[in-house]
Amino acid sequence: MSSVLGVSVGASAVRLARPDSVNRDDAASRHVPDFRAQVVAAGRDLPEELAAESIGVVLAGAPDAGQVHATGVAYRDEAQAGAVQAAMARQQLANYQLVTEVSAALKFLEVSGALGGHATLVFYDLGSSGLTVSVVDRATGEVVETVRTDTVSGDVFDRMVRANQLENNRIEAPRDAAASQALDLRCREAKERLSTGGAVAVPGEGGLLLLSRDVFDGLIGVTVESSARLARDVITWSGRTPDAVVLTGGGARIPLVRTVLQSWLGLPVIVPDDPELVAAQGAALLAQAVVPPAVEVARVLPPPQYTPESNAFRHASTAVVARSGAPSSTPSWLRAAAPPPSQQVAKIQIRGAALAGTALAVVAVIGLGLGYGQNLWARTEGSSQPVTTQLVTEPPVVTEMATPSPTTPSPPPTSETVEAPVQTASQIRIPEAEPAPPPPPPAPIFPGLPQIQLPPFQLPELPRFPGT
Repeated sequence: MSSVLGVSVGASAVRLARPDSVNRDDAASRHVPDFRAQVVAAGRDLPEELAAESIGVVLAGAPDAGQVHATGVAYRDEAQAGAVQAAMARQQLANYQLVTEVSAALKFLEVSGALGGHATLVFYDLGSSGLTVSVVDRATGEVVETVRTDTVSGDVFDRMVRANQLENNRIEAPRDAAASQALDLRCREAKERLSTGGAVAVPGEGGLLLLSRDVFDGLIGVTVESSARLARDVITWSGRTPDAVVLTGGGARIPLVRTVLQSWLGLPVIVPDDPELVAAQGAALLAQAVVPPAVEVARVLPPPQYTPESNAFRHASTAVVARSGAPSSTPSWLRAAAPPPSQQVAKIQIRGAALAGTALAVVAVIGLGLGYGQNLWARTEGSSQPVTTQLVTEPPVVTEMATPSPTTPSPPPTSETVEAPVQTASQIRIPEAEPAPPPPPPAPIFPGLPQIQLPPFQLPELPRFPGT
């Protein structure tokens, strides 16, 4: 069985909610899920780190608890979203989705049917660390205007109760930090219990903490009225006319808050059954499984098969491999035809003759540099007749060289015909150089510097080229 998990990150606690079952509301024909909630007190830990650790514990829980395939985390602002992402990365958790607290609360209220026919809403979220007032368009989910302040919060109310007890000497002042923290917890417990009772008595070190609701309302009355004034200003800045006020957070349980807002704003006040769990429950409803994108892998085609009956097996074109795995769709009548074998052999012979001519040019340059050219020019000096050389009949040494076969298709044959026979490397004869007297020493180019005389050497015979 798979399930989803919703998490809200508060300054004093982290709340987790999982849909347990679905209850049907026959009056409105709605499916309202029943949630299992868990509250983890933050203490001195960072709420974001505690939330990531709590999610990791739930995901690694017992198999009979049901597998969590999606997690939604509600965040207050961008700064908290970044802190949650960093904490989740340290816990190596990736299958989660971040949603705003307003969108999460709106989703839960839509499913529960608590909004009725209201179109524009004022969200009054009073938590332990501050107050957030937002004007939201129900149809689009757009937050038209929002303001947050820390001058009105649950912690501020707790400090007011503590100051009242110490100033009236009803309890002793704490002696150390541990006693001071214990007193803060007692003041918070008294505040929460006054939401449903008229008076409380909380025992502890330093005396019994006694407090009535009338005294508590007198302590926080001015602060609550300032929050109502802030809500009215936010409505004015938004330019909208809201239909109702929705109270969320732990502060929504305080009766005086509901009374003051309804009096100051003149709007109906909607308070969910568990106002501090609305964000976590809505995040669970918005949670979706995060699936990594599929990696597209290119499919390589097998090599084509060629038969001896077809001459195209030597010049077959390579198939184009695409991500779809299909070869090239070029028609056969647009592809270049392979030349016949006779012309391929002729082109190989022409290439061999070109290589032989290049070698002869290199030998001539070397001979001129070593004195052979000087002797040749000396014999022809004073005569206008051209110098003739005799071709030797002694065949040179033949060295076989492997001719690589062409790897690319040859261009189609042209209509030109070769009338003269192609001269091969076997018909080329290299003249043998006659021994020449050593040339006179050249004049010094730079007087006073030693001159270097290169010794004469005999050129080796050039090898024959393939095809002779």
